[in-house]
Amino acid sequence: MLITVASFSFPHEAHIAKAKLCSENIPATLADEYTIGMQWLYSDALGGVKVQVPAPFAQRAIEILAEDNSDLLPL
Repeated sequence: MLITVASFSFPHEAHIAKAKLCSENIPATLADEYTIGMQWLYSDALGGVKVQVPAPFAQRAIEILAEDNSDLLPL
């Protein structure tokens, strides 16, 4: 069973989140990516591009996506 842990208005935002999860060895997939990529006006109606993970990984995925790493960026 897949759990939606985040949703984004644009596919590129969801890909960044998916890459972050995959770098932490959490399997992730995107839902509605292609539909919204072809017709971005549907994003709000569909609830955005959804990042989904298997249920056992959901809590850890939410924690990872909530981390603020902005202090690591160079000024």
